[in-house]
Amino acid sequence: MRILFCKIASMKYYKGVQEGIDEPHNGGSYVAENGRGMEERNFLSVFDRFEKETYCRGFVETKSTVKDRKNELHIENIRGCELLKKEDTVEDVLVVWCATQKQEDTGKNKAVIVGWYQHAAVYRYGESYMLWDGNYQDYYMQAKEEDCVLLPEEVRSLKKWEAPVAQKWGYGFGQALVWYARNENAEPYLKKLVKQIQEYDGENWIDVGYPGPSSEQIKKISENIRKVQKLIWKQKNS
Repeated sequence: MRILFCKIASMKYYKGVQEGIDEPHNGGSYVAENGRGMEERNFLSVFDRFEKETYCRGFVETKSTVKDRKNELHIENIRGCELLKKEDTVEDVLVVWCATQKQEDTGKNKAVIVGWYQHAAVYRYGESYMLWDGNYQDYYMQAKEEDCVLLPEEVRSLKKWEAPVAQKWGYGFGQALVWYARNENAEPYLKKLVKQIQEYDGENWIDVGYPGPSSEQIKKISENIRKVQKLIWKQKNS
């Protein structure tokens, strides 16, 4: 199976920053300095009006291996994709989203699985889509909403959803935020996890935590509606 592990900042809902409710943390220096990161909307359902489908679109920080070259996610390193060195997209990947979460019982940080995309498309150089305010959101993975699961926050701390870290497990995340899961000694873990994901029938927070529109959002939406109305009026009276 094609499987890819990505580590992102820790949040409850991943549907945008909501001050005092859902703010990213344990996401590295950029998140610490800016109070947000591109991964903040990784479980926000987005309707694509061209494809007539609803997707989740996810971001993970990638690095360029060559100076001045665009950041790249090396899809040929995903297990089963070794021959795709020239391809810009790979389909049918299980993307497992992980984050560093503080444990209530010990107060220590632990890498945990927060959710996943099944049957995802993964892009080498990333894509982008337009947000309500006209800005663009970058993403490297896309999957249909029905193939996406966001675990409830309290479930993520369970031992069975602990994410592998190389220093402790002998395989898993090192310093990079992407683990391609090609270690031979990880096979038993991967087999067990895939079965666990496929059989999961618990609560899914994909529809939980959507923020209400802010006054600024309402203002922007109203402006856009007026623009459309003016355009329709001009077309009717031209």
